[in-house]
Amino acid sequence: MSRYFLELCYDGATFGGFQIQNNVDTIQGAVQAAMKTLYREEIELTGASRTDAGVHALQNFFHFDTDIVITQKQVYNLNAILPNTVVIKAIYEVPETAHCRFDATTRSYIYKLHTQKDPFLEGRSWYYPFPLDLNLLNQATKTLLSFTNYESFSKKNTAVNTFECSVSKAFWQVEGTHLYFHIDSNRFLRGMIRGLVGTLLQVGRGQISLEEWMDIVASHNEQRVDFSTPAYGLYLSAIQYPNFLKKID
Repeated sequence: MSRYFLELCYDGATFGGFQIQNNVDTIQGAVQAAMKTLYREEIELTGASRTDAGVHALQNFFHFDTDIVITQKQVYNLNAILPNTVVIKAIYEVPETAHCRFDATTRSYIYKLHTQKDPFLEGRSWYYPFPLDLNLLNQATKTLLSFTNYESFSKKNTAVNTFECSVSKAFWQVEGTHLYFHIDSNRFLRGMIRGLVGTLLQVGRGQISLEEWMDIVASHNEQRVDFSTPAYGLYLSAIQYPNFLKKID
C-alpha cells in the first residue's frame, strides 16, 4: 500500500468547514465523494490543517493510503467531478510514514481587508473603511514574535493539549486600498487568526493602547479578544514540508 499527498485549493464560502461532518457540506466530504466516484471504493482522507466554515485556502493537503495505481491524469478526472469551488492542484507520492498534519513545519495565513467599497471583493475580503494608525498596528503586531502562549486567542471548548505556538512571521502589508495581515507559525489555535486581526485593529483604531494589547495577550483570557472578524477574509496560503514530496507521473 502506498501513501500519497493530495494538494488542493478551495473557496470555503459554501462549505461548513474542512473536516467531514454529518449533514454539512465540507471540503473533505466533497473530495472523498469525488474519489469514491472515480476509484469506486471508499478512500479515507487525513487533513493537514482544518479551516473553519467560510475560510478559503490557496493551498492545503490531505494524505491517503491505497493500492490503486495513482496517475497524474487522475488530477484532471477528480477536478471534473468536484464542484468548481474545489480544485486538486497535484498528487504526490510520499514515504509511507509521511503525515500531512504532523510533518508540516510552517503554516501561512493571509487575512485580506479593503478600505474602499468594491462589489468584486464581496465574500473575498473584509470591507473596513475605518482610519488606522499603521505605525501602532505594526508595533503591536511585532510583539507577537516575543510570545509563545496564545491561549487568549483560542476560542472556548477547544480540545488542545497546549496553547503554545511558534509564530515566526507577522506583519501588515498595504497595497493602495488593500490591507493584508500575514502570519506564519508551526500551528494555530481555533479562531486564533481572526481573534488576532480583530484585536490588532482595535489597537490601530486607538480603541485600546499598546499596553492594553500586551496585557490582553498575557492574560490568557479569550473574553477580552475580538473574534467577530468575518471568516471570508481569511486564507490558508501555504503549508511547508520537509523535502519528501514527489509528483506522480
